[in-house]
Amino acid sequence: MAEHTRESLIEKARELGLRQEGPLTRDGFIKLTGKSRYIIEQLFPDGGWRELANLAEIPPHPSAHGRFSKEDLLAEFHSIAKKVRRIPSLRQFNAYAKFSSSAIIRHFGGIRGIMKPYKEWLMKNDPNSLYLEFVATKSKHEPPDVPKTPQVNGVAPPPGWSKRDGIVYGAPLNFRGLRHAPVNEQGVVYLFGMVAYELGLIVESVQAAFPDCEAKRCVDPRRNHWQRVRIEFEYLSGNFKTGGHDVQGCDMIVCWEHNWADCPLEVIELRSVIDKLEA
Repeated sequence: MAEHTRESLIEKARELGLRQEGPLTRDGFIKLTGKSRYIIEQLFPDGGWRELANLAEIPPHPSAHGRFSKEDLLAEFHSIAKKVRRIPSLRQFNAYAKFSSSAIIRHFGGIRGIMKPYKEWLMKNDPNSLYLEFVATKSKHEPPDVPKTPQVNGVAPPPGWSKRDGIVYGAPLNFRGLRHAPVNEQGVVYLFGMVAYELGLIVESVQAAFPDCEAKRCVDPRRNHWQRVRIEFEYLSGNFKTGGHDVQGCDMIVCWEHNWADCPLEVIELRSVIDKLEA
């Protein structure tokens, strides 16, 4: 299957932008190319579609423009920070703000660029804000009043505490109702079902025999042609190799953690995927 690169998507977006009568939108680009939103956000992590569009020199949609100042943007950024209870990502800003995240990129160069002006805005408008200590760098940390994920850091459990019989949970995740990260293949299957559509995959069947899943992905959007994708689920991608599976009988591994450096198959590591998707 063709490998997606930043350069190939930029070239395609530039080509489609020149052919379009009106501004090319993200949804229009996805429809015309069959590239999933996940692929765009994976290759352009700082701004997603807007970053791709800027590099392809595609003008923003008219609705992205408006009569607002940098002060307006900073105030809106602060309101979104309070809503999501952390320094918002561009994706979160785009989801909740009155303005497009392209305004953040255009006026400040992205999240990193807005941190210093945001700090100055806070010192002027909300000097007691809990967010002041988090604005020095691009951050996903929660403010102090939000419980953080417990960190192990090699510290031994307190005396008298030992592992007990019963269910073992993964790290706290809180992704779309899934409270903890997968600890086995079954958890991977469940999580994949939650995000398969956003990965550009339509599931046809799931089975116990190898390979675990048959799906389809669009390979020719213009003619609406689709192709079969044979998927094997693994907790670790390397389990495919140790399990003795035949690479000729599979097209893709979906796993929680990718630990097979020279894997000859396409791999989707869900741990990385959910970092780029809205919870």
